Amino acid sequence: MAKEFFSNILSRLPSAIALAVGVFGILYLQNLLIISLLIAVVASFLCYEWLQVSLTKIHLKQIICLITPAVLFACIGETFVNYFLLASFAFWCIYGLLLITKNTGQFTLFSFNNNYLGIFLIQSFLFGLMVILLFPNSSVNHFFVLFLLLFITALIDVAAYLVGSSIGRTPLFQDLSPNKTLEGFIGSVIITISIISIIYWLEYISWNLFLLLIAVIPFAFIGDYFESHLKRNQQIKDSGSLIPGHGGIWDRLDSHMAIIPVFAALSSLVL
Repeated sequence: MAKEFFSNILSRLPSAIALAVGVFGILYLQNLLIISLLIAVVASFLCYEWLQVSLTKIHLKQIICLITPAVLFACIGETFVNYFLLASFAFWCIYGLLLITKNTGQFTLFSFNNNYLGIFLIQSFLFGLMVILLFPNSSVNHFFVLFLLLFITALIDVAAYLVGSSIGRTPLFQDLSPNKTLEGFIGSVIITISIISIIYWLEYISWNLFLLLIAVIPFAFIGDYFESHLKRNQQIKDSGSLIPGHGGIWDRLDSHMAIIPVFAALSSLVL
């Protein structure tokens, strides 16, 4: 067991370090053009992986669905984005409720074969990033806010894996992901809240931002389980093979796909 645990860590570590250094290095430069290009590349891979896994080919109605939000944003502006993100927030809350009540399997719409779902998730992610980078509601540097979101989401994932692999005994939602445990969940929440508290104590963030970062923690798990749900329905282990040791882009960004739009939606209400 211990040998397998360290083997998994070693297989994931090089890619994880390379990704962290690349992404956080780009954020450190605070160059919006470079960040926008990176986001465009990531969005392209998200679309590509979804269509590779989906058994449904894209058609004209889906293309219209893809283009319409961009047109509405051009016409209405930030107001449309805020409403769109509130719809995304509602979606993740509903799925979280279904997850807790163990009713996720009753909805066939949650599938890689539902291209409308993929369009909605990717658009929510992009609009969330747009709000954070272009329409900041906090006095804190918006690049730093995005860094914090990426950092705590990665921290939740790593802490849950390490704690769960070390002392995990109780599966949380066994039907979706039997390897994820209650102990890993509790341990990662404690570790993440502790780190965010230290950041607040050092006066890098405001009280409102501190509370908001705490509030979005559960959505990291909801996003993680959601992608596990999609993969289990499709009977695949990974969404792709782009990142050695991690799988595809969806595998790496599953938690971010929920946290980013949820944070952006709540920030427009709170900050």
